[in-house]
Amino acid sequence: MNKTKVKVLVVEDDEDDFIILKHYLTKIPKMEYDVYWANSEKFIVQDILANEHDIYLIDNYLGKLQGIDIIEKVRKERFQKPLILLTGAKDITVDEKAMEKGASDFLVKTELKIETLERSLRYALDRYYQQQFINNQERKYRSLFELSMEPLMILDDGFMIIEYNHAFQQMFSSFLVNKNDVNFESLFEYDFDFDSICNKLQRFGFISGFKTILKGEETPYVSILSVAKLPSFDKDEKLRYQVAIHDISKLIETQKELQKLEKLSMTGRMARMIAHEVRNPLTNIQLALNELDELTKESPDTETYKEMIGRNAKRINSLINELLKSAKPQELVYSRTNLQAVMDSAIDFCSDRFNLQNIQFEKKYPDHLILGKWDPEKLKIAFVNILINATEALDETDSPQISVRVAQENNNPVIFIKDNGKGMNEETLNNLFDPFFTNRKDGLGLGMTETLNIIHMHKGKIGVQSKLGEGTIFKIEL
Repeated sequence: MNKTKVKVLVVEDDEDDFIILKHYLTKIPKMEYDVYWANSEKFIVQDILANEHDIYLIDNYLGKLQGIDIIEKVRKERFQKPLILLTGAKDITVDEKAMEKGASDFLVKTELKIETLERSLRYALDRYYQQQFINNQERKYRSLFELSMEPLMILDDGFMIIEYNHAFQQMFSSFLVNKNDVNFESLFEYDFDFDSICNKLQRFGFISGFKTILKGEETPYVSILSVAKLPSFDKDEKLRYQVAIHDISKLIETQKELQKLEKLSMTGRMARMIAHEVRNPLTNIQLALNELDELTKESPDTETYKEMIGRNAKRINSLINELLKSAKPQELVYSRTNLQAVMDSAIDFCSDRFNLQNIQFEKKYPDHLILGKWDPEKLKIAFVNILINATEALDETDSPQISVRVAQENNNPVIFIKDNGKGMNEETLNNLFDPFFTNRKDGLGLGMTETLNIIHMHKGKIGVQSKLGEGTIFKIEL
């Protein structure tokens, strides 16, 4: 069997005792020891902290110093290698104190034998290597927990959040003023989802792929949760749960944006087809009007019919122009633009409406200007369309409010337009940007289609959160 070399430092002021120990160590089978001696009181602590040896045998009486004090000092410096205390007489109080201060073992010189020394060294090294393995594993899994891109947290048996990683902190910073007071239940948008999780944990002990909606600072997070009990190694150890959160809000948002783009593309094709199909008979109506004027001047109803036909012809023509304008790709005129100034211009345009309806208006801008290359006139149209929608949603609201906030997320400009109006049902929310969809009596249903087109032409995104009776939030990212 190949022998393994172990470096041993003997801290001993008596040379005879050192020679005896070195002799014992050379007699131990299956292990080869390189033995070193340290006897300078002044440099003993430094010699140990140099960390050049595998194990340390330390005499308890070293002139003015005591071995227990040396052990205490190096342990305070987070020194982890095995330290075995040697003493001349058996004393249970010294033994207990030595172990309390961090000694790996305690040996009485007068009772020392080769077998006793070998066993003490072997056990001390085994415990050290096992502890190192545990520490390394703990660091590895701690690193996985801390550096995970997915939000992770640990719950106690009362579902209080007792630990969380950086990703969780970023996602739920508004809830974490004092983490000891945060209950897992408070993160849920709907109470019945939390109740369902508790029931499943009682029945199965774990949950995988649970879809729910969690509260967010501005908008909720659509998330997939996985919950598992952490293993316990002691019967008295309290129950703990680990929760992993997979936020799919951005994925859903991307899917919705693709659907909107498909609708815009389809709207453009429909607009061109309608224009082609309707303008031909419209031209014929105009020709017929001219002929009617020549043939039936003597009829008393001629003028009435002419006006009716002309009025409807103009209406059809206006409708076609509006449809083409909302559906066709916009011709953008880019310039260096101050986003706050564009928003102010849109607000001024709608200010008469705000005043007439006694709307309480609030705006919040960052301290610095947000500049970019955009088409200010087109952006103004998009913002005005949303603000007008908001005012119309406030018709029957007792204390009507609209707020506008301009900010930056991930270095992108973001605009939030919020009202406390009647909100939208699911059908309205799903069809909001569709052409000709409107809840207004005299509306064409093309304003929001135009808004969507303008934002997309600026390579931006627009999202809407709304509930009946709770108002609406538009989020525009440029």
